[in-house]
Amino acid sequence: MMKKYFSIVLSVMAASLSLVGCYEDKGNYDYRELDVVTIDTVETGIQSAYSLMRFDHLRLAPKIYFNGELVDDNQKVPLDYQWTIFSSVSGSGANSVIDTIGDSRVLDTVISRTAGSYLVQLVAKHRQTGVCQFFRVPVSVSEVLDGGWMVFYERTDHPGTSDLALIHNPWTKKNVVYDRIYTNLYETTNGELLEGKPVRCLDIAVSMAAGNNYVGLCTDRTLVGVSENAIEKALQFKDFFHEAPATEAPIWYGEHGSGVMSGQSSEVLINDNQVYTNTYVFSAAEGRTTRFSVAKFGDEIGQLAPWNAEIPNTLNYGVVVYDQTNHRFRYSAYNGARLEYFGPQDMKQAAFDINNTGMELLLADWGRGSSQGNGLRPFDYLLMGKGQQRYLAVANFSSSAPTDSVIGLALYPLTDICPLIASATTFAASHVGSFVYYGAGPSVYNLAYDSGLPATEAWRAPSDDEVVTCVRIMKYYHGTIYGLGLVPQADNMVHIATWNEKTQEGHVYQYLINPASGILDTDHHYEYMVPGRVKDMAWKFTMQ
Repeated sequence: MMKKYFSIVLSVMAASLSLVGCYEDKGNYDYRELDVVTIDTVETGIQSAYSLMRFDHLRLAPKIYFNGELVDDNQKVPLDYQWTIFSSVSGSGANSVIDTIGDSRVLDTVISRTAGSYLVQLVAKHRQTGVCQFFRVPVSVSEVLDGGWMVFYERTDHPGTSDLALIHNPWTKKNVVYDRIYTNLYETTNGELLEGKPVRCLDIAVSMAAGNNYVGLCTDRTLVGVSENAIEKALQFKDFFHEAPATEAPIWYGEHGSGVMSGQSSEVLINDNQVYTNTYVFSAAEGRTTRFSVAKFGDEIGQLAPWNAEIPNTLNYGVVVYDQTNHRFRYSAYNGARLEYFGPQDMKQAAFDINNTGMELLLADWGRGSSQGNGLRPFDYLLMGKGQQRYLAVANFSSSAPTDSVIGLALYPLTDICPLIASATTFAASHVGSFVYYGAGPSVYNLAYDSGLPATEAWRAPSDDEVVTCVRIMKYYHGTIYGLGLVPQADNMVHIATWNEKTQEGHVYQYLINPASGILDTDHHYEYMVPGRVKDMAWKFTMQ
């Protein structure tokens, strides 16, 4: 049986071989050499590696040869170019995002990636064959956002959203010799828009260690926290709370306490007409570890103003707010849960009754008080309105107690001595001089309130189409940082932001001032274009 099986197999194999031997190959093959693409970096100035600061320009112009001929940008060759940047490290914590940063032979772009080690890669791809040639170069990126002047604005190109700019120049950041503005930092860093119109930007110094703090960006839709050195989103709205409220509707984000008493300071949020505080301990190294607790409660609380007294240097208060409906100030004790009433005021000595002002709080700032420097015991300067009448009210929440009978220190009528005061859009108080600035129309006015003289025009925009939207004096709430001289040009500089509706452009102007009189030195200034309408500005803390 086995012999019969092998016989059959051999017969089949013999037949197959005979068929193969009879087959005639009549194929007609057209062989073609592939196009040769070469990338050459010799004598192009391209380095073997690059070390850049974030937002520096990177220009790379390699030589491309197509079938041995040097390609220039006017030649038509079947090549597509793609430049990308991606992390050169992998594993846990690595950024795996690959960004396309160019589509032409020459790369000329801003490197906006956060600090890290990257590879920049060029792929030259043949359009017909799909054959690719590659070129890579290592790029090390360092952060540059560790201080400066923050500008918070509504985006022109995306109305109803907010973004952040940062200004670096010798006046706003110590030991800096360059002049630069970085814009749209939030979207550039996080790849998303920040929903809502800007309310406030604030860098709270929880820690003295670089990188351990965050910047709070508050809009009328939400509150986020971004890392101070990279502007990367670190905290969403819910992350600020032990238990977040269902409605996100902030009208104010602030600081309470001057930072000189560890454990006494807190951040403040007024959201959906509820007051939240977060008491923190100022640390040499440790970062944020605490959160907002439950909202303060109390009886007969009307609509709250977008304000809180930010610099009280006393444990008598945990927060001070203003009730617009009932025209009175309310406070919560240190780590207290209720919004309380102040004690009765002695109206023979007090300039106004903080329990019944009869006025609406329009704009406010902290300023010159009982002492300066490390003590930082300033007063609150409040632009108040009663119908068309305007007043400057001065209150002492810095060192008083809720039972004190003379908290309202002064009340200055402004209507007859301050041009366009009823149209004021922004307000800033000096910490070392007896003057305030207010912005109205294209002008900034200086009022020396102790003099009794009319306000004078301190500055006027280059164009009458520019409207002043924000004025801030260079200062910082933290008494220790203030006293150590870490704030550049402290009390000696003013920042003015304008908006031009016709051109849809924002501007920021910076001038040095006489801190005693508020007179501007107009011989020198810095000027910047901002892609939006500026709402708030503030110094970004740094240990320099």
